Amino acid sequence: MFLPLINTTLFQLFQLYFVELVTLIYLLNKYKKNKLYIFVIFLFYPAIFAFLGKNIQDFYKIATLLITLWLCNKQNVFKKFKKGDGLITFFFILFSLFYAISAFNNNDGLTIIFSQYSRYLIAYCLWFLVRREIQYKNADTEKLNLFIYDVFLMQIVITLAKIFIFRGQHIESIVGSISHTGGAPGTTIPILGFISLWFVKQGVLQKKEWIFVAGLMLIGLFAGKRAIWFIMPIVIAGFMLYVPGLKLDKKMWFVLLMAPFVFYLGVRLTPTLNPENVVWGSFDIDYTFDYAEKYQFGDQSIKNQKKAQGRGGATLALWDKWNSNESLTENDWFGIGFSSMYASDYDSFSKLGLGLNHKGSATGVFQSYVTSGYMGVITTTLFFFSLLWRIKTKRVRWLLIAIVAWEYFLYTGLIFRTPAFMFLIIYFVHYSNYQYKLKKNIKPAPTPYISMFPQAVEDKPQ
Repeated sequence: MFLPLINTTLFQLFQLYFVELVTLIYLLNKYKKNKLYIFVIFLFYPAIFAFLGKNIQDFYKIATLLITLWLCNKQNVFKKFKKGDGLITFFFILFSLFYAISAFNNNDGLTIIFSQYSRYLIAYCLWFLVRREIQYKNADTEKLNLFIYDVFLMQIVITLAKIFIFRGQHIESIVGSISHTGGAPGTTIPILGFISLWFVKQGVLQKKEWIFVAGLMLIGLFAGKRAIWFIMPIVIAGFMLYVPGLKLDKKMWFVLLMAPFVFYLGVRLTPTLNPENVVWGSFDIDYTFDYAEKYQFGDQSIKNQKKAQGRGGATLALWDKWNSNESLTENDWFGIGFSSMYASDYDSFSKLGLGLNHKGSATGVFQSYVTSGYMGVITTTLFFFSLLWRIKTKRVRWLLIAIVAWEYFLYTGLIFRTPAFMFLIIYFVHYSNYQYKLKKNIKPAPTPYISMFPQAVEDKPQ
C-alpha cells in the first residue's frame, strides 16, 4: 500500500509523513473558515496521498477536481467575466480541443486522460477563484498573504524534519509536501517561495525574511538540485533590483553581493558541482560551468551525436525540427499520447525513437510535443502565457514571463502541470494587479502601502 523509496526505510518515511500530517492539520485548523484556503492547502499536500498508494492518489485527484468545480459553481465565478477573460477562455478551449484530439487519437486510457487534464482545468478555474478572493468587496488580502507565507513556512518545517530524520542525506524524491517520487519541485518551490515572499512583504525584506529565504534554499539543497544555485540569485536580483528600478545604495549592494556568495555556497555544498564530488568540495568555476553546459546541452566534444543531449538540447532539437525542410508527420503535429510520456519508464521511453538521450532530459515543451505534438506546444504556450500577459506592471510581467519561460522551455515544465504552483502564478497576476490599482488610486488601500511597482504610473492598463 505504501510507496517505498530507495535509500529510505519505511519507519523513516512514517516519521516524515507524520510531520507532514501535523503541518497539514495545523494549516487546516488555522484557516478552517475559508473554503478556498482549505482547498489550496490540499493542493499543496499531494505527497501524503502519493505515499499512501496509487488508489488513494487517484481518489485525491478526482476529489480536487470535483471540489474545484463545486467552488466555481458556489461562487458563480463564470458569470463574472471581465476584460481579457474571453481570450483566456478561448485559448483554454483551443488547448482542450487539441488535448482531446491527441488523447483519443492515441487511445490513451481514461485514467491518464482524466489525471492529466484535471491539472489544467483546475488551473483555469483558479484564475477566477483567486481573482474573486483578492478583488471582491470585503477581500482580506493581508490574510491571504499570511496564508501563503504559512504554506511555505510549512515546506521549510518539513524540510528540516527531512534533514533530521534522514540525517542530512539528500533524498531527491521527497520535496516538502509537494512530491514523493520526483525531485524537480526542489528547484521550483524555492523560486516561487521567494517570489511569494516578495509579494507578501511588498518588496521590503528584512533580516528575518532573508532567514526565510535561506530556509527555502535548504529545500533545493537537500533535494540535490543543482539548477537552484544558478537561477535563484538571478531571481532575487531581478525582484530586488530590476522590478523597483532601485539605485545601488548600501542595502542594494548587500543584495547584489549576496548573489555570488549564494552561488559559491551552492557549488561547495552540492557534490556534483565541485571536482571532488563531495559536500564542501572546492570551488572551481571552470569545472562548475563545464558541468552545467554538459548537463544542459550534452558533451559537445562528442561529434556526430545522433540524439539530443540534455534539457537545452531537447528544446533546440524541437526548434531545429520545426525549421527543417523535412515534412512534419501526424505524430509531429498531434503527438503520440500521454501514456508515452507519463506512463512509461526510461527504457520504454528510449525505445520510442524520439531523438532524446533519455526521459530525464525532456523539458516541459518537449513533453508537450511528445503528448500532443506541435499543436500542443502552441496551445499550451498561448493559454498559460496569456495569463501572465494580464499583469499590468511591465517589469513584473516581463520578469515573471522570463522565469516561467525558462522553466517550461529549458527545465521540467512542472509549473504548468502542478495546480499548487499554478495557484501561485495566478496569485502573482491578480495580486500585482490589485497593487497596481491601489497605486492608481482606483480604490483606497486597506493597509499602509509600500510601492513595489514604480512603473505602474507609466504603464497603461491592458
